[in-house]
Amino acid sequence: MRAFIKTLLAEIKKQHKNYFHSKIIYISLFLWPLLSFITTYYSFQTFDLMKSNVIYITQGNVIIYLLIGYMVMSFFRSLVQSAWNFSFERVSGTLELIYLSPTNRAAVLLGNAVASLFESIIVMLVFSVFMLILKKEEINANVIPCVVLFLIIMVMASLWGMFLNSIFLFSRDSGFLFTILEEPMEIFSGVKVPTELFPVWAKVLSVIFPLTYAIEGTRRVLLLGSSLYDIRNLIFISLIIISILISSIMIIINKVEKHTRMTGNLTLF
Repeated sequence: MRAFIKTLLAEIKKQHKNYFHSKIIYISLFLWPLLSFITTYYSFQTFDLMKSNVIYITQGNVIIYLLIGYMVMSFFRSLVQSAWNFSFERVSGTLELIYLSPTNRAAVLLGNAVASLFESIIVMLVFSVFMLILKKEEINANVIPCVVLFLIIMVMASLWGMFLNSIFLFSRDSGFLFTILEEPMEIFSGVKVPTELFPVWAKVLSVIFPLTYAIEGTRRVLLLGSSLYDIRNLIFISLIIISILISSIMIIINKVEKHTRMTGNLTLF
């Protein structure tokens, strides 16, 4: 465990120096989702939201509704981008050095995910909390469901990052995954438009992304005051996703380890 934690902290420090070496980068990480959020908010003003038949969205709380979507999306989007950047570790030769060392492979993947998760979203998170306080009259939430859901989202987002890291690192060219998981994740996870309003084919796509359940649960807890019992199905699905991600990560790591020892090549697929 001590070696695992040491590797985890070392990877977090390394990623911080590689990608967050300048304070200016935090401005870009804040402006991009903020401008997208503002554009979407004013687009919503042209519609009569009372006719949407979505139980937790009204004309008065639309800014909170959208803010929740963009806030939660920031957690997952940052990990898609970091996994794509992490794939260049192999090009630079860093990955080979890691595999020549006795470091824990899972700790390396987790360290990258955790570093990107917190550093990429910290500015957006502060802004979101400020807006939630400013519009607190629209918030109807209990403390315990919020804390439990936050922890589940943190775990699920970190494992999502580890899973993407494992795929991006050990494939010949996973660049297409960046295209598939970047914009489609935002569109089909209900960040802007509630999944209840999707056609059937879009609803089928929405169930693929863990972000869908994270956003839905957060909106129900913050806007409807839902209890843990009320969102039990979303929690159960999230726990299943967490189990699947853990299993997939360990399978890929072990398979790549065996493949590397036999062939001397880190490319698995």
